[in-house]
Amino acid sequence: MPTKQYALIARESHPTLAFVGVCAIAVHVVFGGYFASPLWLLLGCLFYLFRDPTQSPPSLPLAIVSPIYGTVTAHGNVHDPWLKRRAEAIVIRTGPFDVRSIYAPIEGKIIEQWSRIPNPQPDDDSPAHSCAYWIKTDEDDDVVLVITRASWGGPISFGYNPGERVGQGRRVGFANFGCNARVYLPVGSHIEVADGDRVAAGSSVVAMLVHLTRMANPSNRGTDTQMNTPEESS
Repeated sequence: MPTKQYALIARESHPTLAFVGVCAIAVHVVFGGYFASPLWLLLGCLFYLFRDPTQSPPSLPLAIVSPIYGTVTAHGNVHDPWLKRRAEAIVIRTGPFDVRSIYAPIEGKIIEQWSRIPNPQPDDDSPAHSCAYWIKTDEDDDVVLVITRASWGGPISFGYNPGERVGQGRRVGFANFGCNARVYLPVGSHIEVADGDRVAAGSSVVAMLVHLTRMANPSNRGTDTQMNTPEESS
């Protein structure tokens, strides 16, 4: 199923594109096409930068999909400063020409949203200009998505609030000039990417949540009853 029902150009960019388009038309009419050509070129570049292709999430309920387009720069077991726990983390950095849309990594309910680390500790580490979203899945997994403004700046919009549900691979926001993302997952989650891998938002699987079945869970061993055959009963 598509991850959005929007046009191929991000709706958040429409005011910017309209402004540049009007300026290009005005200069073209008054001064001619030669003087307006830089503005027409700028408009074409902006249409490319603000493209918003539709992606289809995988049919894997426990899959964590990439929240942004970009390159995986780090992953591993780290301290999660938002939920004060050990967690598996994946860091993704966007490039200057990557798509700017932001997607939900997993289906669930947004429990909390932070613009700064709650009850910060000396060893807590989080990039500046970050917003974090705590998503609880239907299986009670806690996933934290941290969106950080890219080094070249720009506003970031997020269309959901605490208490609302998001769908796996659904478009949830937009970063006008790009952003970086960090995803914190429960310990034991299986990372599906390596450093340097390119990922597409809303479709590339970057990790899998791991749930032990009752038979595989060591805490349940010895609790299962054994079925006797007729020969054993006699």
